Amino acid sequence: MIVNPNSLATLKTQWQGVVQMRDRIRNLVVSTFALDVRKSPIFGDIFYNLPYLLAFDVLKQVLIQASEEGQFTGSRGHLGDLMDSAKTSLQWVDWECLRDAVNRQSKVALEGKLFGDVQCLYDIAVIETQLIAWDIIAPVELRLFSSAMSLS
Repeated sequence: MIVNPNSLATLKTQWQGVVQMRDRIRNLVVSTFALDVRKSPIFGDIFYNLPYLLAFDVLKQVLIQASEEGQFTGSRGHLGDLMDSAKTSLQWVDWECLRDAVNRQSKVALEGKLFGDVQCLYDIAVIETQLIAWDIIAPVELRLFSSAMSLS
């Protein structure tokens, strides 16, 4: 989907940062709280909102780059506006599900709302699936998420 090789490399690196942060938080939660690895304590829930925000930033950067490459036209301000502008121009795995996730992300970014680990990890996986479908990242990153989810 992204033609510019430098932009693509940057996006891949940014996504790897999301994966690394998500995995480090999982390890921190498991090693620090070691209660029930299937459910994080409240601090774990808070921590997962960090890679959550980073994941949405990567999605926004992908959409900005796609817009700059002429794949759709529209607002470049907010992620929701970008998604709305690209709805019919880009191939989506599940636009509605991803749009709902963007609405949740807006609540985190604008209202300070925090979501639990399961919701954060699910929404990150939705973004990850979309980035794989667009050939931004390789499916190997998805397998890393599957491993992390089994511990959540």
